[in-house]
Amino acid sequence: MTQFIDRIPESVFRVISAIVIFILFMLILFPLYFMVTTSFKFESEIYSQFSWFPREFTSTNYRDVVVNYRIPQYLVNTLIVAISTTSIVVVVSVLASYALTRLRFPGRAVMARGVLFVYLIPGSLMLIPMYLIIVKAGLKDTFPGLIIANMSFSVPFCTWLMMGYLRTLSHEIEEASLIDGCTRMQSLWHIVIPLSIPAIVTASIFIFNNVWNEYIFALVLAQDDKHKMISVGLANFQVSDIYRVGPMMAGSIIAMAPVVTLYILAQRHVVGGLSAGAVKG
Repeated sequence: MTQFIDRIPESVFRVISAIVIFILFMLILFPLYFMVTTSFKFESEIYSQFSWFPREFTSTNYRDVVVNYRIPQYLVNTLIVAISTTSIVVVVSVLASYALTRLRFPGRAVMARGVLFVYLIPGSLMLIPMYLIIVKAGLKDTFPGLIIANMSFSVPFCTWLMMGYLRTLSHEIEEASLIDGCTRMQSLWHIVIPLSIPAIVTASIFIFNNVWNEYIFALVLAQDDKHKMISVGLANFQVSDIYRVGPMMAGSIIAMAPVVTLYILAQRHVVGGLSAGAVKG
């Protein structure tokens, strides 16, 4: 197979690559295009014959999601949970990954493997135990309950990601700082964390995105409108057996805007964080 690929002229290979990339790009772009165009259509046009462009543009759908469907409140709720969860998880995971990769203590290898095993457990299996814990603690329909539930599967992922990155960092710089009189915490704060910014940003983006799109825990643990998250709020567009597709698409566009903006702003750090672990430091 490798010999066959090597025989393909470079010009032909470039054309084939461009065609494949274009097809993949269109497959990814079409759902987004469909969402945007549908959000500007009247319901009567949506349920009539399919059209590539709205026959008559309308902003009614966006006005409905803001005024009648409490989407702004759900966005604020989701931001509170996502930012709080991300901040706490990053702090806990950085400390845990540093201890598991730099300190020597009995059971360290077992704990490191345990982090991976916990991360591999599907979140749906933890739903019933987590629900019972949250209810017994009196945290149902509260932001702390949602934050704790999201931390249960975010901490293992972030810890494992940070462990892989910290293993690539050279020990000599930390050892030099310790010789100069720094404590472990000072070395972590002044040496390790600045060098780990790409990994920290990458982990933060993934955690924020997972919390933002999480549905099962958000549905079960927060059913009142004061704490309902955006992923659950988008289900309000179903009335009986009828979906209000226009407002649903408009709400989805609004809901995805913060995450897309975050990815665009942090793209350079995300790419650096994902690729840094592939090279031994």
